[in-house]
Amino acid sequence: MAKTYFNNAIIGNSSMLGCLTDRGELVRLFWPNIDYPQHIESFAAGIFFMGLKHSTMWLHEETWQHCQRYVKDTNIVETVCVNHEKGLKVIQADFVLPDDDVLVRQYEIENTGKDKADLGFIIYSAGISTTSALLSTLFDFDTDALIHYRHSYYISISANSEVYQFQLGNNAFESAVGAELGGYDNIGMMNDGALSWKLGELAPGDKKTFMVGICASHTLKGVKKLARRFKASTPSIMRGETEKYWADFIKSAREVSTGREEIDELYKRSLLVFKLMSDDKTGGLLAAPEVDEEFTRCGRYAYCWGRDAAFITNALDKCGLSGTVDKFYRWAVKTQDDDGSWHQRYHMDGNLAPSWGLQIDETGTIIWGILEHYRRVGNKDFLEEMWDSVKKGVEFLVGFIDEETGLPRPSFDLWEERFGEHVYSSAAVHGGIRAGAEIAEILGADSMLIERWKAAAEQIKGAIERNFWKEDKRRFIRSVRVKLNPWGEEHSQFKTVVKVNPKGYCRDVTLEDWAIDVSLLGLTIPFGVFDVDDSRVADTVSAIEEALTSHPVGGIKRYEHDSYIGGNPWVLTTLWVALYHIRRKQFGKARDYFEWAVRARTGLGLLPEQVSKDTGDPAWVIPLTWSHAMFVLVLLELIEAGEML
Repeated sequence: MAKTYFNNAIIGNSSMLGCLTDRGELVRLFWPNIDYPQHIESFAAGIFFMGLKHSTMWLHEETWQHCQRYVKDTNIVETVCVNHEKGLKVIQADFVLPDDDVLVRQYEIENTGKDKADLGFIIYSAGISTTSALLSTLFDFDTDALIHYRHSYYISISANSEVYQFQLGNNAFESAVGAELGGYDNIGMMNDGALSWKLGELAPGDKKTFMVGICASHTLKGVKKLARRFKASTPSIMRGETEKYWADFIKSAREVSTGREEIDELYKRSLLVFKLMSDDKTGGLLAAPEVDEEFTRCGRYAYCWGRDAAFITNALDKCGLSGTVDKFYRWAVKTQDDDGSWHQRYHMDGNLAPSWGLQIDETGTIIWGILEHYRRVGNKDFLEEMWDSVKKGVEFLVGFIDEETGLPRPSFDLWEERFGEHVYSSAAVHGGIRAGAEIAEILGADSMLIERWKAAAEQIKGAIERNFWKEDKRRFIRSVRVKLNPWGEEHSQFKTVVKVNPKGYCRDVTLEDWAIDVSLLGLTIPFGVFDVDDSRVADTVSAIEEALTSHPVGGIKRYEHDSYIGGNPWVLTTLWVALYHIRRKQFGKARDYFEWAVRARTGLGLLPEQVSKDTGDPAWVIPLTWSHAMFVLVLLELIEAGEML
């Protein structure tokens, strides 16, 4: 079943992750990890009039007017649904309990009409199996709950009042629309079902509170126990404990007070996003909640990339959430391959995710990130714990050099589109090897090893200058020996043939790729191959801004002729340029880019991956964790420079 590409809001507890539309419809539910499996095919909640057939009004439908907000400083989402014609107002609050895998949906139903109304509440739920296991459904009379189940996954739906009617399968959705459910079967091999409850008569102005709980466990007994605990509690207790949890979390992080509400709120929302995107069980960091399960527009997002994570952990450290960073790098050590490399991306449980090629910058960036974390926290025991992994990783990088160019051998670029030898990848490898040498020095490792690594880093720096700097154009180019036509022969006459794997297979590649790309910034930020004041870097950044500024909405695109989702400006790329200008003390330009990124936030304060080049509206992936990380990094550097007063 096709789903919306836009998650307007997210809720969770770092183990369970729920995604909501702007109308409050629950469209995705991930558990027991925040990336996998996903348990919802369809979930609809509605109001009906008792005794009146076909009176069901689904709350997400256009017959209702909707507005939505996060409760201040929390991951609790309130969606207000108003139906003027029927005289009804529903306030729906969605949140996940901090210490139990229970998604709570709290409803306040108000009769805003002139006549009394005898109302019922109804839910239709269809589960989805991301494995070959057959999904089944049962109604449990003990806990008064509908339970979707398959091997080791049990999802129950119950409420704080007695079920009126239920139905499993047998056109359950049509029955729910008709407001009459036939509960003939209480267990079967079907994926859907429906439940209804009596709300009672509401006089004009009356309100009724109603609470639904979605519980998750690995066993039938476990989910029933959780459902009982949910039903024994009250809305005020559960909501109060959840609000306190998030308030305490905000207090545990670095406080920011710029005097500008929109910036301070976006900072706190970024902290809350970081918590939801960090898997509490494993330490993995999620790039984004999934938006494209069917691979219709992208290669999917619900994975951990070491590249994104190194930027994210840098932001986490700077806002005082270093414990999360410790967990991530311990997770990274476990995912590292035997040869010392890291693959393209991983599931939160540490297993290799679907991938299409090595990206050598991932390995370099993770090692760079380990040193950055140490610089922030100063914990030598952490480096000792990381040492074996660092050593394996650096040795892999040192051995991954093209003898002809002196650059890292061909791999995919950071945008995962081109196979070749790239500036950004080379800078990341240089940064990783150099970080490894510094770690070795701190730990007192063998001096010959340290010198060998330092020499390797310097040789890569020299190769970058030889291969990528073009004096006549006064800028660096993006790639050399690069496959620009992945489906056949290169279109350029300036090409050669390179070996692409140890079995001797070869491909033709274009000798030079001159496209201007924001990733050229990697030469100075974050990897510091060249100083920010290097005139060659300055000239390259000028070329980036001239070629990649998006008109009329502003912001910086990824590269020339980018066509992905229309070729829009990205939040993280724009903030990347802002970081450069901060380091150059060009604060006016930095603030302009920063303000653009702030304006790119959604109504709920979430930062997308990119915005429309025509309208400036969020255009893809909400939220993107890397976007929030770059916002935090730029904000804190502006504050530290005294530029946010």
